[in-house]
Amino acid sequence: MGVVNMSSDQSLKMRREVSELLASVGITEDFFWSLGDESDWSLVIKMHALFEAVVGRLVVGRLNKPGLEDVVSNLEFNNMKSGKVAFARALGLLESEDVAFLRGLSELRNRLVHDIRNVNFSIADDISNKNASELKKFRKEFGWTITQLKNGEEEYERLLKSTPKWIVFLAGYVCLLRLQFRVSDHDRNRIVDALVKASHHGGILMPGANTAEKGKAS
Repeated sequence: MGVVNMSSDQSLKMRREVSELLASVGITEDFFWSLGDESDWSLVIKMHALFEAVVGRLVVGRLNKPGLEDVVSNLEFNNMKSGKVAFARALGLLESEDVAFLRGLSELRNRLVHDIRNVNFSIADDISNKNASELKKFRKEFGWTITQLKNGEEEYERLLKSTPKWIVFLAGYVCLLRLQFRVSDHDRNRIVDALVKASHHGGILMPGANTAEKGKAS
């Protein structure tokens, strides 16, 4: 899965920061971008595993207690009072939007992981079966990175209908940026806006685009 070309030094710095964050838990940047070519089931399961490792590592780092690594790694991820997300929020590592995304991702992961029949899970199909209240919840958890942009509501609705998997993927990428350093709202919006606009013109390969291209070629 390719990424939009962003030539500014600041954009490159942000990408390096994400690479360093992933490297801290033994993962290459290619791993994250390749999630876009995974099935929807794999995307959710692997992204959740990634954030479990990243959030745990950041909590240990903020506490400056390496000896707590095993203890923290065994905490539940989404326990609202004593889980990794709760600790990270209390330590100032997460904003409310990050918490909403991570809890939404965790709830989605828990729906899928306990039944092997869910390997064929489709985010698009899941969206089509949601009622108004559930769609509002999905928007709050995964869509805020897009909806707060200029014309964001329109872009969100477009992606919701065409490629909702991209909404989840983009929310994960922005959360990684925010976890690694407190990127300003302006810089975050610039990155998200560039990625969303590029989706109109083929400047970025959307999740699943490689699969579609292979199908056309065969």
